[in-house]
Amino acid sequence: MTTDSVFASLNLTRVPPAPKLQAWNAADELALSRLAEDSEAPETLLLVNDAFGALAVALGDRVRAWWSDSAMAEKALLENCRANVTPPPPVVTSPEDLADDYDGILLQAPKSLALFEWQLAHLAPRLRADGRLYVLGMVKHLSRGHQNTMARYFRDIHPGCAVKKARCVELREPIPSVQPPTPKQYRSPNGLTLVNHPGSFSESSADPGALAFLQYFGELPKVDTILDLGCGNGILGLSYLHSHPQARVFLVDESAQAVASARDTARENGLSQNVEVIRNHGLNGLDLPELPLILCNPPFHQQTTLTDDIADTLFQQAHDALAPTGEFWMVGNRHLDYHRRLKHWFGDVGVVSRHPKFVVLRCRQPR
Repeated sequence: MTTDSVFASLNLTRVPPAPKLQAWNAADELALSRLAEDSEAPETLLLVNDAFGALAVALGDRVRAWWSDSAMAEKALLENCRANVTPPPPVVTSPEDLADDYDGILLQAPKSLALFEWQLAHLAPRLRADGRLYVLGMVKHLSRGHQNTMARYFRDIHPGCAVKKARCVELREPIPSVQPPTPKQYRSPNGLTLVNHPGSFSESSADPGALAFLQYFGELPKVDTILDLGCGNGILGLSYLHSHPQARVFLVDESAQAVASARDTARENGLSQNVEVIRNHGLNGLDLPELPLILCNPPFHQQTTLTDDIADTLFQQAHDALAPTGEFWMVGNRHLDYHRRLKHWFGDVGVVSRHPKFVVLRCRQPR
């Protein structure tokens, strides 16, 4: 059976569901092929950034552990293991949970070069001296920056041949004592110091959409509790708290690096007391009160794939969590036409901004 038919024979779905998109790619197929062809391939593997758990399901009991920044990926892993009657592997949630003696590591190169370097810096010293680390990715997404980063952490690099526009780079002989990159800081126009861990959204400068939204914060209602849904480094929710210090703020994001950034941003600005930071796939399973105000700057991509599915999921969850008299405010690129989509969930959708690139929308009357 070929590697592509291995995946096709499994019951694999994406999170959030996207029937027109596969839950695996050609790089996953190439990895299985290389492992099958190499008689000296590692017996057990740590999987990193396995976006929807497809590799974990296909490799079964060869997977020693599984690590991802993404709570959505973790949910997909559990759902796909359940659907294929495969025991889920142990899930690693932070570098501190990694072992020190991996024979093999499969790392799907993330979109963020900073996250890629941060992960390599933690993984290289945990690979056995005779072990192998495989970097998987589509050729167009493995930049010169990825190549240079690999060379800083490994002496022996075997790029292999590209197959179906995918590549599986084999790394050996890790270089010891290379330190992981540290968080960056910058100030927002309203005076907040924003802390950004490697791989967090808008790592080097404030997001233009968030800045456009901040111009209209004076029009937000004054409430005692708010939710920043998909908070990133917390710029929206913490900016509200900065102006309304008596409010209680929930910051929710599916990225572990984003949650670390938001938590450190709150601490850096002396705002931790009234803040709860939660890593979760949206609002699934959270026991939150009915919320009078929800803020959101939704993503329109999942790793390297452009998609509306995440935004649609967040809109529905905001609708379900909002108090009957509450308000949902969001910012997005004007061309994405969120105004039309939001009318499915809200009876009153109004345009607040007149920014040439970004639109700020106020949604009331959840249907």
